Amino acid sequence: MITLYGIHPVLETLKKRPRAVKSIHLARQGSDKSLTQISELALQYGITVRSSTQQELIQLSGSPQHQGIAAEAEPFPLSDIDDVITRVRRRQQRCFVLVLDCVQDPQNTGSLIRSAVCCGVQAVIFPKNRAAGLTAAVAKASAGAIEHISLCRVVNIAATLDGLRKENIWVAGTVPGQGQSIYDFDLDIDLALVIGSEGKGMRRLVQKKCDVVLNVPMPGEFESLNASTAGAVVMFEALRQRTTT
Repeated sequence: MITLYGIHPVLETLKKRPRAVKSIHLARQGSDKSLTQISELALQYGITVRSSTQQELIQLSGSPQHQGIAAEAEPFPLSDIDDVITRVRRRQQRCFVLVLDCVQDPQNTGSLIRSAVCCGVQAVIFPKNRAAGLTAAVAKASAGAIEHISLCRVVNIAATLDGLRKENIWVAGTVPGQGQSIYDFDLDIDLALVIGSEGKGMRRLVQKKCDVVLNVPMPGEFESLNASTAGAVVMFEALRQRTTT
């Protein structure tokens, strides 16, 4: 079980996986539209709602950022990337997946997932080890967007990239100051975008598996963006290219 906290993560889980929610703990009341939706969905699906104090919610969620609500729920479901690709191609769509190479900060992971959902990315791939897990903190940082995308946990990122390339999906890595500008490269293709870890970036072996290395041009004083911001910039440029007629 996982203890979700925050209004949006709890609400989105109720919308997408109501049967996965076992109980809800509330320390706030009011006419907030989202709270009303949560109460209505809980009543609809027979989910127990308990009254809790602020301190009890901190102890339950492990965070003071609970916004007065927490929920006990089943873990986030995982998908197989091959199944995702098959589904996308049946719909005659272009593949667009995000690959997180050892991104370890839950805030970055959640923010990247949120941007991915906004940009129409179909799946997020991340390694089993040396990465932020699918925790309540990640769900909170994603504002519940984690419920709206396929999540693929793999043992070996490099081997997974080989598999994507065999499916004729271009693998594009991001490295500050190296390779081509994202504004000069055609992103309107079957694409797997790789974002490296905080500080160290992509691992050397992972970078070798990339078909192309891209950068975000930055004429200012700083030479790099953090992982979540860099990923968002590239994903939104890909979205722009894919929707420009």
